[in-house]
Amino acid sequence: MSPADQAALRPHARRRILEAGDILMRVSDPVDLVYFPVTADIANVIRLSDGLAGMATTVGRDGITGLAAFMADEPLGWDILVQIGGEAWSLPGDRLRHQAQASPDLEALLMRLTHKNQVEAAVNTVCNLRHPVMPRLARWLLTTQDRTGASELRMTQEEVGALLGVQRTTMNEAFQDLAARDGVVISRGRTTIRDRAALKRCACECYASMKLSL
Repeated sequence: MSPADQAALRPHARRRILEAGDILMRVSDPVDLVYFPVTADIANVIRLSDGLAGMATTVGRDGITGLAAFMADEPLGWDILVQIGGEAWSLPGDRLRHQAQASPDLEALLMRLTHKNQVEAAVNTVCNLRHPVMPRLARWLLTTQDRTGASELRMTQEEVGALLGVQRTTMNEAFQDLAARDGVVISRGRTTIRDRAALKRCACECYASMKLSL
């Protein structure tokens, strides 16, 4: 974002500490508030009628929450869930819209971010269908660290499994496999990334391809 756009929006922004597990907005809500994560990581979660849920995309320090719905001026199509607690800035949606209408540079940036989110959602769909759980988990760990800067992630294996659409026993096996390969150190309620190179060797091709394309 350009310095001019930052200067115009900063007086309206509010620093927030987001707690893991908080639902910032729900499906069908209007996007009257957008979040710019700093150290938090936020998931767009789709819930099914049987209670199961899955993560469509995530938003970290390189993105903005609810952007597709915001750009289309439509209600949300998913829940916005804090998956990794941390710092974020919130901004009233009408202030962002007003500035985007006045700034071609900002409007172009928002369009690029919307495109990025669409690409990520498409890749995630194919990845979830075609790739085994362990490489998908390695990719998720790497991506989450990229977006938060944190080496220690405080989430249970069950919580990670819920986001990735994987049963707890299968997720436990994947975590144990990565630990045996020296990629992570696991303990109750937290995972520490020990060796990124080891995780990259385990991750599916989607991690590298997304890094290159975006």
